[in-house]
Amino acid sequence: MADPSLKFSDTAAEAAIEFRCNICGRENRQPLARMDREVGSCDGCQSTVRTRAVAQMIAREMFGLDMPVTDFPVLKQVRGMGISDSPDYAGRLAEKFTYRNTYYHKEPRFDILNVPDSEWGSYDFVIASEVFEHVAAAPNVPFEHAFRLLKPGGLFFFTVPYTLAETTTEHFPELNDYRIVEFGGRYVMINRTRDGRIQIFEDLVFHGGGGETLELRVFTENDLRKLMLGAGFTAVEIYGNNYPPFGIVRPENWSLPMTARKQPFGLTGGAVTELLENWRAATRRLAEVNAWAHAKIAEDEKELEARTNWAATLNSQLEERTAWAVSLEKDVAHHVELYRKLQGEFDDRTAWALKLQGENAALGQRLGRLQGSFWTKVGRALGFVKE
Repeated sequence: MADPSLKFSDTAAEAAIEFRCNICGRENRQPLARMDREVGSCDGCQSTVRTRAVAQMIAREMFGLDMPVTDFPVLKQVRGMGISDSPDYAGRLAEKFTYRNTYYHKEPRFDILNVPDSEWGSYDFVIASEVFEHVAAAPNVPFEHAFRLLKPGGLFFFTVPYTLAETTTEHFPELNDYRIVEFGGRYVMINRTRDGRIQIFEDLVFHGGGGETLELRVFTENDLRKLMLGAGFTAVEIYGNNYPPFGIVRPENWSLPMTARKQPFGLTGGAVTELLENWRAATRRLAEVNAWAHAKIAEDEKELEARTNWAATLNSQLEERTAWAVSLEKDVAHHVELYRKLQGEFDDRTAWALKLQGENAALGQRLGRLQGSFWTKVGRALGFVKE
């Protein structure tokens, strides 16, 4: 069955993925081709597949859920440290836990090879993402120090570029006292071995970011397991499954995020107390919201009843006015018909009066002619016609 979050158009090259970023909560739709390990693919925080995978590991290992960082409970009793962590999630983790992000080249500084005694056994979790390939020491040392930084139930969240080859490749196997200098527009490493020999290396590989970003080695998956177990961790898990709802989709099956545990993780007594206090506060808040909702519903029901009664009254008045309007319309129609009838009679009488007026005028003309005739004058002179 196809994953419903992958939306394919007419051509495979235009395939897209819809996801919610589990770091900032932003809803996204991106071309599937953009789902690269190191390419920002969230339009909100510019998180990558790798950084979202780290956030997913933290949620699963600490809370047993696939949940966004924004939904994490606030547990200041949980102490964590990032070693040059991504800003994608570092600030948000600091809001949820007693967490500090550290750097090799700037404050707050932290060198995994030179750890103060006060730091040992202090952390519930440590994150080292894209760091250990740059550490200038035997590859086992930073893993052993990460183990010692953790409390007994601590968690180590880890990513690094690696291959599926048999053994790790050390670019500078005799690294001892070295300098990186710019020479002729290119960077060159000059190394003095323990026995005093001078080595010069060209074609150096640097990763993005501040501090010492020179790639010193390329790990293998097999060696990483051995190094973590050799440092004392009792369990190592590789997070290799895709999770499209969070935009965690990988085209490759290497360089995957890993979790190492000293013991099964569990919240300390203080953290459990804090979680319970948060739960009680949330329960109280829920009860308050529930009470407010019930009161609001009752209020709205009363208002709805009043508005329904008002609407019924208005409807009754409308029916009465409609009946009156229909009656008035009939009455007006009757008067219009009567008017038309009277208008017809008036027109007939007017025509009759005009005809009579014409006849009278004609008769007057005849009378005038008769009065002016010769015989009328003779009759008037003889006294036969009176005036």
